[in-house]
Amino acid sequence: MSQEKVVASQFIEGGVDSSVFASFIDELLLSIKSNPGLQEKQVVILIDNDRIHHHSLVLETARKDGVMVLFSAEYSPWLNPIESLFAFLKHSVRS
Repeated sequence: MSQEKVVASQFIEGGVDSSVFASFIDELLLSIKSNPGLQEKQVVILIDNDRIHHHSLVLETARKDGVMVLFSAEYSPWLNPIESLFAFLKHSVRS
């Protein structure tokens, strides 16, 4: 999710582990690189402190292309903009 729009999303049935998340990051970066308007931008990925996000595979995947990885403050979902999107989606599905 960028400041303007949702950049990428993926629906997974079942659990997500570090290899699934690293694959998502890799696909996200390929999408960004193929977008001419985003190619020259510094990419910063803000993720929460879930255990799988700290896995070396995830961090190496993100950083191999010069991507900066930032972790949100622990136990602070209100600081994570994706939580607002999740709340909207959950509300829409329930309605």
